[in-house]
Amino acid sequence: MKKVIFTLIIIFVAQFNFANENDSLLIAARNYSLKHNYTMAIKMYKEYVKVTEVIALKNVYIELANCYFKNEDKDSAVKTIVKAIESYGLTEEDFIYNQNIDAKLSDYALAKVYNDLEKLQKKYLATLE
Repeated sequence: MKKVIFTLIIIFVAQFNFANENDSLLIAARNYSLKHNYTMAIKMYKEYVKVTEVIALKNVYIELANCYFKNEDKDSAVKTIVKAIESYGLTEEDFIYNQNIDAKLSDYALAKVYNDLEKLQKKYLATLE
């Protein structure tokens, strides 16, 4: 019985440390972004998305798209927004009201995807069924 309890404690501690590691990636990404080091921010955001177990990543993808846009990589910014629409349900209202999206990126990306927005959102809805 002691071995079982000890094993459970080890697993719990390992998961806790893993979660903190993931959180530190996101914190690092945001700090790099605040310091206008968008290349490093992009790297950290991509690593966070790869390893996190968080399900709701819409705002993380918006933050990543902001970094691409501010790094003058508009194509990657739009591709990231498309991923946020298809996978996390980004809506037209998000383009307008979400406080995380850069206003210039919002205008640019919405103009680029507007004709396909409904089709992209249907892909997201299909994942919910």
